Amino acid sequence: MVVLLGGLTMAGTDAVIRAHPLLSSRHLSYRAIFWMLPGLLVVLSTQTLGLAPTVMAWAFGLMIVGILLWVTIFAEFQQVSQRTTSHLWPHIWRQLMGYMITLTFFIIIYQARSRSAISATSILLVGSMAALALLRQDPKQILKTWLFAIVIGLSLGQITWALNYWRTGALNAGLLLFLIFYVQVGLAQQHLLGKLSRRTLWEFGAIASVTLVVIFNL
Repeated sequence: MVVLLGGLTMAGTDAVIRAHPLLSSRHLSYRAIFWMLPGLLVVLSTQTLGLAPTVMAWAFGLMIVGILLWVTIFAEFQQVSQRTTSHLWPHIWRQLMGYMITLTFFIIIYQARSRSAISATSILLVGSMAALALLRQDPKQILKTWLFAIVIGLSLGQITWALNYWRTGALNAGLLLFLIFYVQVGLAQQHLLGKLSRRTLWEFGAIASVTLVVIFNL
């Protein structure tokens, strides 16, 4: 059922994206990137709405998810054409939702304490899908975007495999995975934009160092 709901959401998003008159590329590899955030949001909701203590809380949560899904698809639609890149709010929304969904997924997956074959694979898929959504650039860079996203997902999967041998809380592990994801996506974005420099590396290194100290002191 979870896979079905996620698949239907992605199919619906694709129909919306293809309806845009200024779609710069109709290749599946490019259109698929727009599916990721709506699909992840719906799958995440299936794992969280069931925790509602009452029917009213569940109904309210379902309404919130519906609103978030609508805004997310609308924001993706606004970013279809390269001519609409002047709109700042869709980009901010994509970044906000992408990172929030990823962090929540990482904590939930690690908290389940599943065996590495399941948890590492889940982190790999979520990390790759979220990275695809966050790294989306010009269609001419689609191959690099997919390559970076897959590499990020694979590295997170390997790190999760190692973390499963470390007795720590779900929050600490989730935050650590999210920090690694954030740094990798940030560096990949800078590279795709042609802005990667030593200063950028120092900035991300400083952020990672400070955040690591906070995480290990929680």
